[in-house]
Amino acid sequence: MKLKWVDILLILLGLFIAYQLLRAIFGGSWQTESLIIALLIFNLGLTWKLSIGFERLNMKLEGHILWHKAVESRNEK
Repeated sequence: MKLKWVDILLILLGLFIAYQLLRAIFGGSWQTESLIIALLIFNLGLTWKLSIGFERLNMKLEGHILWHKAVESRNEK
């Protein structure tokens, strides 16, 4: 599986936020509001990434279904 720059960016952001979350649990780090905003932005990035993946899958399925329709129409003639 090929990692794209968006995947790498999300992984790095997720690791950094996890590090900051652990620092906040064990004392001293970002303010709580900053941590919550970072988690929301991370969630938004993951949601965006998943929606792009579903769109690509949908395009592949549509192409596959159209192929089946073309084969069926050739067989009916």
